[in-house]
Amino acid sequence: MMLAHEIFDPETNRRSLVDHAFIVSGGEITKAARNWLGNALDAAKRSQIMFMDRDDILNQFVVTNLPLPGGVLPGAMSSGSTAEAPF
Repeated sequence: MMLAHEIFDPETNRRSLVDHAFIVSGGEITKAARNWLGNALDAAKRSQIMFMDRDDILNQFVVTNLPLPGGVLPGAMSSGSTAEAPF
């Protein structure tokens, strides 16, 4: 829906369509969703889109050498918890 709405661009002092987007999800972004969003941008000749899902977020912790949030590692979970990340 965001791709069809104009936003105000203060640099050009006019309204314009979004030409790039970051899609971030705490879960998985399915291949079908990626394809649909990519085709929506390509149809309007606006093709700058970046997807970041749960695995990408966790990988950023590893790449930047930050400690993972509590409960993400398998041995750190309490016995009644699920194996999901806390986000």
